[in-house]
Amino acid sequence: MRRPLVVLVNPWVTDFALYDLWSKPLGLLFLASLLRESGIDVAFIDCLERLKPDVVNSYDGFVPSKEGFYGTGKFPKKVIETPEAYGDFPRRYFRYGIPDEIFLKRASQIPRVPDLIWVSCVMTYWYPGVRMTVEKLRELWPGVPVWLGGIYARLCPDHASANSGADFVFCSSPEDIPDFLEAKFDIALKNRELWKAFSGYPPPAWDLLPASPYRVLLVGVGCPYRCTYCASSNLYPVHSVRPPEVVLNEIYDGLEQGIGDFAFYDDALLMTSWESLKEVLRRVIDEGIKVRFHTPNALHVRALISDRDGRDGVVRLLRDAGFTTIRLGFETSRFRHQRDWGGKTYSDEFKVAVKRLFDHGWTTGEIGAYILCGVPGQTPDEVKASIDFVGELGVLPFISEYSPVPGTPMWQVACETSSFNIREEPLYHNNSFFACRSDYFTYEDMIFLKNYARKVRRELVSTFRASSSERTASSVAEFRPFELLIRSRRDV
Repeated sequence: MRRPLVVLVNPWVTDFALYDLWSKPLGLLFLASLLRESGIDVAFIDCLERLKPDVVNSYDGFVPSKEGFYGTGKFPKKVIETPEAYGDFPRRYFRYGIPDEIFLKRASQIPRVPDLIWVSCVMTYWYPGVRMTVEKLRELWPGVPVWLGGIYARLCPDHASANSGADFVFCSSPEDIPDFLEAKFDIALKNRELWKAFSGYPPPAWDLLPASPYRVLLVGVGCPYRCTYCASSNLYPVHSVRPPEVVLNEIYDGLEQGIGDFAFYDDALLMTSWESLKEVLRRVIDEGIKVRFHTPNALHVRALISDRDGRDGVVRLLRDAGFTTIRLGFETSRFRHQRDWGGKTYSDEFKVAVKRLFDHGWTTGEIGAYILCGVPGQTPDEVKASIDFVGELGVLPFISEYSPVPGTPMWQVACETSSFNIREEPLYHNNSFFACRSDYFTYEDMIFLKNYARKVRRELVSTFRASSSERTASSVAEFRPFELLIRSRRDV
């Protein structure tokens, strides 16, 4: 009996801004490995690949991709018509990803007509890109069923069913996937037990993607906090952590491919995932492995000042193992909002954590903090004060524009605050659009604060370079890549 063939597709993204800050379709790559071990053949189309020579070359109407530092960079993009929902919003709208010609080329390399196509989507407001992708897939393989999964499908299942173009929207938990596959293909999967918990997943199927200068790692899922703006606890209600030897083998595999940069995707790397991560880092140190680790999803400040592994034990392990890009989740300097939004960290704790990081050798150019901006009930003055607070400590402030997320505790407040119909139209969830603007926090305020944060970052970098003029050439060279990284990346 012929094995079923499933084509997994990472779709085009439609947005005002997008940057490859260590971005890979990790969920689809885990799914690919599980499907393979279950007895199903897999092919892959990544609409967001950007480094193959045929993608790097420019095409009519496309801006080619550009390479940044530590493997980051800009995606190829094409200006498209802005959806009517955005009205006269003063920004250009793009389709990010490979040109149509490359899409057709990648599809033509798949040896036979698939039995099923599985598309995934992360952001709820990226659904126009999903629809474009599904339309193209139907032109190529008419009659082949298309399933849609991912965070968009789980947060907005009714909208996805009506607007994505998919035949079926998978909005259940991952452990339910085997039931649907067995019913679809009339087979018994060989690995049903592995689907039950993330801790048992096989390594991601990296061989399905083109070579990349970086890889991403996910040690565990779930977060102990219940921040009012975040959907992590809804999406991953059960904490599940992978064994350290599995994560370490993924690092070994990357090193064999010449990869030296690894970014962690964990929501709670130093909390839920710590015990496993700790063993990974100790092995990295003991074996003298030279890598750079990056934390785009931010680290929990409170974990950095915990003495559970001896005073400064956590910070020392991170430094010795090669953590290079440190991002901290700070959100705000206002006590009431620190408390009401989840109590994840307070200003005094942040100060202690920053001091420990500097004491252990990190520099101004390597430490950044995310500051929430535009949250219902927040004022521009509060955000500016938070930027100043972070900057005065020598930490780079990065604005994180608030995006209303269905199902979160703050969702109802966002619906009542916004003058746009965010319940029915996910396009209004786009943080660039700022649907929760108001008379006391305008879109112009948002632009000012983003520019102000950039100004503070530039001044910090300039001051650091001036004070480092007596440093050795090697020390300056260590700093320079991150300096250029923050200059090349727009706040998105």
